[in-house]
Amino acid sequence: MPSPLPTVWFTKNINPTLHRVRQVAQSGRYRVLASHTSTDASYLGAAHQGFTEPTPIEERAYLNYLLEKVQENGVQAIVGGRFAALLARHRAELEALGCHLIVPSADPDSYGLCEDKARFYQVFSGRIPMPETRAVRDWAALEDAARELEARHGSACFKPARGIFGIGFRILSQGGDLKHFLGGNNLRMSYAAAELLFRNQALPNMLVMETLPGHEYSIDALARGGELLTGVIRRKVGGLGNVQVAVDLPQLREWTALLARELQMDGLFNAQFKEDTAGVPRLLEVNARASGGLPISAALSGLPLGLLEVDSHFGAALGDLSFAPGRRVTDTQEVVELPVGLN
Repeated sequence: MPSPLPTVWFTKNINPTLHRVRQVAQSGRYRVLASHTSTDASYLGAAHQGFTEPTPIEERAYLNYLLEKVQENGVQAIVGGRFAALLARHRAELEALGCHLIVPSADPDSYGLCEDKARFYQVFSGRIPMPETRAVRDWAALEDAARELEARHGSACFKPARGIFGIGFRILSQGGDLKHFLGGNNLRMSYAAAELLFRNQALPNMLVMETLPGHEYSIDALARGGELLTGVIRRKVGGLGNVQVAVDLPQLREWTALLARELQMDGLFNAQFKEDTAGVPRLLEVNARASGGLPISAALSGLPLGLLEVDSHFGAALGDLSFAPGRRVTDTQEVVELPVGLN
C-alpha cells in the first residue's frame, strides 16, 4: 500500500546526512529512504528504510537506476549527493515522474566552478574580497610565488586547486619540520621539505596564497531558486574541543546572498571565510554541498536546517528563520548502531 506521507530519498552523501535524515524522518511529515554504496554508512539506520547503491557505475546507468527506484518506491523527492551535477542536468526527467530534485545548486555548471578554486577566484574577483593568490604547476613557480607573497604578507601557504576537507593544505615555513611533526602540527611544512616533495614532479594545478591569520567563519546557508533564505554564521573559537559561536556579520550575509544568486543555489551549501592581518574577512571557498558542521549550525541557531531544505521544496511554510547570535556550542563523538540485513 502506498505511504500516505510523501517519500523522500536521501542518496549517497557525506556523514552529516545522518543529522538531515533524522530531522526529516522524526518530523512525522515524510517517509524517508536512505542509500549509500556501503552498509557502514551511519545514516542508513536513521531512515525508515535503508539500502545500498550499485558501485562502480557510469553516470547514465546511475540516472537510470534512480529513475527506476523513483517509480518503484513512489519517491516524491530526491535529496541528491552522488553525481549532483548529473542530477541537476536531468532535473526534467525526474520531475516528469512527479519527483522533486533537492541538490545544492540548480545550475549544473556551479559544481565544477566551486571545485576549481582557481577559476572560482577569477569569477568572483573584485566582487568579494579573496586572499591574494597565484596558480602554479611546478615547484619553481610555487616557490617564487610563495617567497613573493611571504615578503608582502608575512606568510604564504598552498593547496590543490581542486580538493575537499583541506587535504593538501600547508603553510610554508623556513624550517622546524621535526618540531612541527613531533608537536602534532601537520599544517606547517618547510621550504626544504616542500622542495624534496615537489621538485621534478608534474603537479596538479596548485594555488599559492597569502596566509590568513585571523578568525575563521563558516556559513551554513539555505537557498531556494538562488535566493538566500537563511544562513548561520559560525566563528571557530578553538579552545577545549571544537568550540564555535554564532555571530551576526551583515557583510558576510550580503556576500553569501550574492554567491547564492550567482551560483543558483537551491538547497544547503557552505561558504568559508577567514580574516587577513587587517581583520578583513576573505572568501576561501564555497562548497556546493551541506557541510560537516551542519549539526553545529543547527544547534547554534535552533533551526532544523535539514528539514527546512526539504520543506522548502514541498512549498511548506518555513516560519521565522531568524535567530539571536551569541550561542556557543561544541561537538562530541557519537556512537551509532548500524542496521543489519541491508540489500
